[in-house]
Amino acid sequence: MSLKNAPVPMPEKRVTYKKGPNGTIYVYLTVRAYRNKNGKPTSDEVAIGKKDTITGQLIPNRRYYELFQSAKPAKLHVPVPQRVQSSGNIASLMEIANQTGLSDILQKCFPDKWDKMIACAFYMISEGNVMMYIDDWFDETNVKFTDRMNDVECSKLFSSITEEERNNFFKNWIRVKGEQEYIAYDITSISTYSRKIDIAEWGYNRDNDALPQVNLGMYYGVTSHMPIYYNLYNGSIPDKSYLEFMMTDANSLGILDACFVLDRAFVTESNFNYMYENGFDFITAMPGNRLEAQRLIDKSKHNIRKSANRISEYGLYGLSHQVQMYGNKLQAHIYYDPEKQAFDEKELYAHIERLRVDLENMNKAKRVSKKYKDYYTIDNSVQDKFIFELDTAKVDEKLERSGYFILLSSKPELNSSEVLKIYRERDVIEKNFEQFKNRLDFKRIRAHWRKTMEGKVFIGFLALIIRAYMRRKIKDDPQTKHLTFEKIMIELRKIKSVTLSDMREVLIPLTKQQKTILSVLSVTPEALTA
Repeated sequence: MSLKNAPVPMPEKRVTYKKGPNGTIYVYLTVRAYRNKNGKPTSDEVAIGKKDTITGQLIPNRRYYELFQSAKPAKLHVPVPQRVQSSGNIASLMEIANQTGLSDILQKCFPDKWDKMIACAFYMISEGNVMMYIDDWFDETNVKFTDRMNDVECSKLFSSITEEERNNFFKNWIRVKGEQEYIAYDITSISTYSRKIDIAEWGYNRDNDALPQVNLGMYYGVTSHMPIYYNLYNGSIPDKSYLEFMMTDANSLGILDACFVLDRAFVTESNFNYMYENGFDFITAMPGNRLEAQRLIDKSKHNIRKSANRISEYGLYGLSHQVQMYGNKLQAHIYYDPEKQAFDEKELYAHIERLRVDLENMNKAKRVSKKYKDYYTIDNSVQDKFIFELDTAKVDEKLERSGYFILLSSKPELNSSEVLKIYRERDVIEKNFEQFKNRLDFKRIRAHWRKTMEGKVFIGFLALIIRAYMRRKIKDDPQTKHLTFEKIMIELRKIKSVTLSDMREVLIPLTKQQKTILSVLSVTPEALTA
């Protein structure tokens, strides 16, 4: 660029802008203002150049120098761009961390390393948890609150986070959240290639990975839609066996007066007795194959489809009975869903057909298991051949119970509609397990040592808090509810700030969509270059 065409300061007065067809912004100077013969104000304008969209300055033309004789090109000191970085993503994530109270708690609990921890959490939200490329991310992102890091420094950071520090964080986080709410509890598994993590063991792997795993139990706020607490434990321990430990642990951290929303897998005598003895309220689904469930359905099926029992919000019917399970009084809420009934019936006959094909292909040497005898009568009297016939009475019995499901509650004051609403909100934890494992890339843990793994999962939990809160803000606003989280991050990443040679920072003009997103997230334009 010649000095003659180098950007110069924009005149402060009498300037107007006109946008050309290709997006170029042309700058005009008013050289005369007057009233025409009809008395209406008008003016004469002269084009003096184009606006530099990066610096906001004027790229002058020849007419500019004719009008501004003192602006000699050779004497101009023109700041030039030195560095272009993403600013929208980092400013928005920090704003969310401030809104949730997370940044204050981290500064309190980790005064000497909170900045590096939150930077790693921001990186995981933006790029996943493969820390190998974090130094490139620092180059491309306008991070001012901490120093540049590489993957080796990240590993040292993860290893430095102690169990005592994590527990101190959870106590403060639970206290700041402060809500007495329904808490969803569930478990997922994280696979690992490492043989040096002692709690990584073979167990039921939810992702069908042929790898040892670590189990992760998490508490999630049904009302707030926010992660509350998690714990890691041995991969071989069955889910239902760990509930007692999680509840005791959470109680010691300050989770009090909560009602736990549990999956049917946790319906065991020991879990029920423990919750009752320790005063924990709960809502859970009742396994449909239990005799108690079948009796309740049979007791209710002639009365449930009444207009008084209709729950119009969900298009189904519900009523309740007091029951006893393992010696404890519970309220059983029985529901009939016509749509579920149609689906169950279709699935039942598809299952029966698969069993029929299996039986036809069996030879006499094979043993017929119970799953076939639940639907077919089997005759073994003919040599080298199975004779089987559909047991229509058993099939009809199953059809009679299709479309039903049962929820159990220790809170008798809740009606069937309220219990169903609370239980259906439980899917937030399943959705966030998906976010944690697939979006934050924790399906497999990439760490060789237990301390590193524990610290990395903790940073991932911080990232999940920020991501969950941010997603809810996006989905709750009609202006952005149609956008995915990934699309939001792409738009924020495209917001660039330019550092000039005189150390000033200027922002590249924002699009309408970018302004909308920033407004929804409560991020001011000033925060983008702060």
